[in-house]
Amino acid sequence: MHMTVERVSYLHEEEIAELMNVIKHSLHPDDSGEALIVRRALALVRNGAVDSYTYDSVEEKILVKIGGVEIVDVKISFNQLNTECTCSHNGWCAHRTAVVFHLYLQFHSLTDWVHEWRRTEAEQLVLTISDRTPEAWNDVLTRLTRPLRTIELQENPAVFIHEFSLIDQKAIPLAPFEWEWKPLFDVYYRLQALDAAWPYVYAHLGDNESSFSYGKWYVKNWVTDQLRKLHDSVVALSTKPKLFSTDAFHEQLKYMVRTFTLKNTGLFNERFQAYRSFWEHLFTENALRIKELEILKEEETTEAVILITLFDILNGDHEQLSDIAGLVTLDNFTNWLPLADLADVEGDTESLAAIMRALLPFIGEHLTQSVQIARRSVFVRKIDGLLESANFPEDERENMFSYYGETGVDVYADFLVERERFHEWAALMHRYNVSYDAAEAGGLKIALSEDPAAVLPLLHRYATGFINEKNRQSYRRAVKLFKKMKTGSKKSGKSEFWNRYVDTVRDKNRRLRALMEEMEKGNLNL
Repeated sequence: MHMTVERVSYLHEEEIAELMNVIKHSLHPDDSGEALIVRRALALVRNGAVDSYTYDSVEEKILVKIGGVEIVDVKISFNQLNTECTCSHNGWCAHRTAVVFHLYLQFHSLTDWVHEWRRTEAEQLVLTISDRTPEAWNDVLTRLTRPLRTIELQENPAVFIHEFSLIDQKAIPLAPFEWEWKPLFDVYYRLQALDAAWPYVYAHLGDNESSFSYGKWYVKNWVTDQLRKLHDSVVALSTKPKLFSTDAFHEQLKYMVRTFTLKNTGLFNERFQAYRSFWEHLFTENALRIKELEILKEEETTEAVILITLFDILNGDHEQLSDIAGLVTLDNFTNWLPLADLADVEGDTESLAAIMRALLPFIGEHLTQSVQIARRSVFVRKIDGLLESANFPEDERENMFSYYGETGVDVYADFLVERERFHEWAALMHRYNVSYDAAEAGGLKIALSEDPAAVLPLLHRYATGFINEKNRQSYRRAVKLFKKMKTGSKKSGKSEFWNRYVDTVRDKNRRLRALMEEMEKGNLNL
């Protein structure tokens, strides 16, 4: 027979309370899948999807129809305290949970129950974290970051960011109260979060940097932010006096960061960045580095070799660096670049030269095959800067510009200006049809000051281009260029040449009245 939900709730208040208790201990807020069941159940209740109660007073069972995209039937036996649902989900599904929530809601606050459900889990985490051991910390942080491990790889990045924001909020009360322990806890937390999220991060970013989407941008920013915070906490930890009670935590950190770096896949530069932070700032004792090297040598991977090379740079072991030439390939080219950056920061010219010598044969091919067109100019400038810091011969550096092509024009232009090779600079501007604004922002002013004769033909081309636009504003720009050419001709002792040049321009363009007016105002003759 049909019965109102209020009547059913009144008759079986104790059984409903027991079912709510079962839900409380069966579904955990720190599990993303189980938390989703609760959220969907709440949505069904709020949307009025739970309806049409049929009650069997003999067997004390109810049959409830739940509307929505598909209609399902839920049976609850109050005698046996078991539930059934026509959906395919085993155990507590959103439909069964929604029916129990709807019954409970008739005489209690469902909002208060949900808050208590979430608070209880948080209190359990706090109680566990109070046991100050690396094992206890990792146990709690693994449970805390579980939603990042279980999230679907195809899930929208906005959902990923939201899940992490919830985790971040839960992590705040878990941090130790004592300031000496806060950076250490944050290091553990950031490492756990990065490790938990890595499959999802790599699935969205991959190793291909040529594609772009807003979702990819969100995930990239998240990784960058976490690595920055991890680095800051490591540096903060290294500046504080080390407590005897933290020895076990530091020992565990070596294992954690090594495992994170070597056992995960893809985005090696980001993993290397985390590993470098620890061994450059926190674990600086020679004995610790020797022990770590012994462990790395047992790993038979190229990535482990790169980490070994990291220690060669930190320790100034130049003999070992001479062997890396045979290890660099086009496929792992980008994995070696961070080592060059490190050697440059350390001011270790010898190490930098060895690394760049190994990278040299692959630079041109990597540029054309793997670097986005929009980022090629930045890449060329970086490579040329590293070659300069490594004291490469200038002819070798200059030969590399033949590989760079048009993307290296601005860098090559700076190279020529620095060496006061202004005729070649002007020829470069001509060859690649560099705009006047770009040339002026580059070396034009320096060239006019040092060797004006070298750039007069280039300025003539720019002035002619402005005249051909045939508007007064462009004529004014052309006259400004003529004034610069006038100053350069006077400085070069070519006054007679300049006056003939101005007269020729007037004769050729005498029908352009506005140009003639601007040239008269400019007083261009010497």
